[in-house]
Amino acid sequence: MSRVILDRRQLALEYVTDCLLIRSPDQPPRTLPLSRIKQLVCLHSVQVTTQLIGQLMKRGIDFIVVNQRHVEHGFSLFADQQRDASRRSLQYQWQSDERARLAWSTRWVRHKLKVGCQVLKETDEADSQQLRESLGRGLERLAGVTAEAELRGMEGAAQKAVFAWWRKRLPGSLGFVQRQRRPPPDPVNAVLSLSYVLAHDEAVRQLKVAGLDPQLGLYHRLVSGRQALACDLIEPLRPVIEAWVMGLFLDGYLDRRHFSMPKSGGCLLGKQGRLAYYEALETPQRLWRKRLTGYARVLAGAVDATTAGMQQ
Repeated sequence: MSRVILDRRQLALEYVTDCLLIRSPDQPPRTLPLSRIKQLVCLHSVQVTTQLIGQLMKRGIDFIVVNQRHVEHGFSLFADQQRDASRRSLQYQWQSDERARLAWSTRWVRHKLKVGCQVLKETDEADSQQLRESLGRGLERLAGVTAEAELRGMEGAAQKAVFAWWRKRLPGSLGFVQRQRRPPPDPVNAVLSLSYVLAHDEAVRQLKVAGLDPQLGLYHRLVSGRQALACDLIEPLRPVIEAWVMGLFLDGYLDRRHFSMPKSGGCLLGKQGRLAYYEALETPQRLWRKRLTGYARVLAGAVDATTAGMQQ
């Protein structure tokens, strides 16, 4: 046991004789030895005693509360304050260093293009070969990129080409022409926006669990109110999300009838559409969470390794 994840509601957590005591309304109390715990993660609101928090901090155990509905309401108490400070310090350094930003940004984009090629290959569409070859050439050109603006231009062009390819496959009645948001003008853009938001919120959660500051992005720059590093984290996941969203429409799981067009503008997913969407989301969301967890851990590992090297 290293990380304990509590995914139940109405739990009460206490400290008793070197153990974590877990009380639940419908189950007998359980105890876990604190000596076997390195991180305690709560996915719902819990009652916790100050004595337990003190013991967690004393024993070097991180305490993390993740709010599933309102990601900004989550918080983290890291027992190793020095490590936490060192991680954030290095994040600030990387965020302020053009070379470090470019190196990590290139890494995100490279992985995104590779995932995009794999997703297209799995569609079994005969004409995806040309687009995959185009993305492959983009991968080759990444080695020569020397500026962030150049990288963004390449990534943006690749993304535009991917959406153009999907547009040819979607029913014309959906009205999808290109990626647009705020407000999304058609059903496809509406579901893309919703899916990106859900993935972004999960990225914020995983970054917090990994002990990283979600605001200090590298590919996406620091902007007030934006969790820029979470935006970075979902970039390689976007091709997977997009393919799943397109599949909802191509397979007839969602269609125009599930949406409304209010006079104020935009396109809204209706009640029946939301029911269908969230029912279909359960399985892919687990995959998204798994990938985002991996990305966050890789980044945290790189931060810790760099920090350790600097301290030698």
